[in-house]
Amino acid sequence: MNKAAKDFADYLASKDIDSFKVEELNDEHGSVIFRSTLILNGQSIPVGIILDDTIYAIVRVNIAVRAMNDDNYYELVNLVMRLNNKSKLFKYYITPDMSVILDVCLPFNKGHLSCELLYRLVAVTARELDEHYKDFVRLLWSEKKQEK
Repeated sequence: MNKAAKDFADYLASKDIDSFKVEELNDEHGSVIFRSTLILNGQSIPVGIILDDTIYAIVRVNIAVRAMNDDNYYELVNLVMRLNNKSKLFKYYITPDMSVILDVCLPFNKGHLSCELLYRLVAVTARELDEHYKDFVRLLWSEKKQEK
């Protein structure tokens, strides 16, 4: 496990936070993902904290898997662009498999990850998503869209 991931795991243990499952990817960057979920509108939304041997920690939320299609493409891209223009911290994007992702990137000096700040970013991310998740639900899963 890389140093940042070890430090974060130790931080979680010291605070008795047990809502994360740890997965070591054994890739070229020594990536470790701390997986959990956010509950929004009764939905479990996957969230992960990705720590590797780079100077970046990433909080990643999988808003919707393979959700973009011909019917919602324009509106979804428009929503993602508007949200990205409003925030420096949060970046929404659409993956090649048409999933909608939200990332928060925290740069840090190697060996000096602020675990408390990283953990707080998860809460800030949850608030951001709570504010905008309804917009994604409206575009992706509304009854009107299903009737087409």
